[in-house]
Amino acid sequence: MNTLYKSVQHMRELQRQFVIRRLLEMGIHEYEGREIQELDYDDLKMILALARLKN
Repeated sequence: MNTLYKSVQHMRELQRQFVIRRLLEMGIHEYEGREIQELDYDDLKMILALARLKN
């Protein structure tokens, strides 16, 4: 069970890093005064969706 948990956590971190790269490519470095690297995956997905809607 521990291996499965670690695998899921690793995958979630990879997804988080992917979204961060996309936001940086779009020129977004912070959101509401916080660096995007500080935010969790769910917040990052929302920011990316909003940014895509604006473009």
